Amino acid sequence: MSDFTIRDSRTGDEPQLRELWRTAFGDSDEYIDSFFENLFRTDECVVAEADGKVVSAMYVLPGETVFPFRKNRLTAGYTYALATLPEYRSRGIGRAVYKAASDKALGSADAACVLPAEESLYPFYENASGAKPFSFIREARIPKAELEGHVPVMAVPVPAGQYAGMREWFLSELPHVTFPEALYDHLEASGMEFFMMEKGAAAVETDNGVCVIQELLAPDADPLSAVAGIARWCRAEEYIVRTPLFLDGIGERRPFMLAAIPQPPAYPLPDDLWWGFGMD
Repeated sequence: MSDFTIRDSRTGDEPQLRELWRTAFGDSDEYIDSFFENLFRTDECVVAEADGKVVSAMYVLPGETVFPFRKNRLTAGYTYALATLPEYRSRGIGRAVYKAASDKALGSADAACVLPAEESLYPFYENASGAKPFSFIREARIPKAELEGHVPVMAVPVPAGQYAGMREWFLSELPHVTFPEALYDHLEASGMEFFMMEKGAAAVETDNGVCVIQELLAPDADPLSAVAGIARWCRAEEYIVRTPLFLDGIGERRPFMLAAIPQPPAYPLPDDLWWGFGMD
């Protein structure tokens, strides 16, 4: 096994980080450019170096604020996009990078959060940092044919900044997480669409025939009618719909974000805390 060193990223690492991202995730150059322009900070990235090159990395996105209750808040750092070159996997390198990124997040925030790419990876992150389920969602998969016969709710595209304001107004009395402006800039630049609806709001990504409604906030609308309204703008064969537990919705409850919180608050965190955008 090759020796490796864990360190903060430094000036000059970016070309290797971009290539690592491209190799690990296969994202477009446009998406990668948007991430590095809007969210990347050299001192908020942890890398593993082996054989004279960067072989693994993970990013810390600061600035999230958690409002579990109206008068209480926590700060959160989001550890994101753990990637390791294929030939260096299964050596404990990714685990070490994630643990260092989690510790870095906790250096300036109350919680270090992470969203596993799939359900089978939750134990990996829990074992590596002690992170536990922090935010739950209700998620449903809806074939296009299931929307037939449902009267579409009006939906109108809006800029990300306008959506951010509507979102905070709607969630102001509810347990939720707020995001910095830079995150909205990245999401909009990388193709996320934002909608004001007759009875709510939604944030949507569409790719390869699948539309992921990352956030459906439509408490007074029939969920399928709300999805039908979005479908008029976002054509897909299948719709994945995520809604907060505190709203009536469809689908199954499942864990979403994990968080390591060394000093838990004196008050219990609610199960229905809504995170929203996971960039998964």
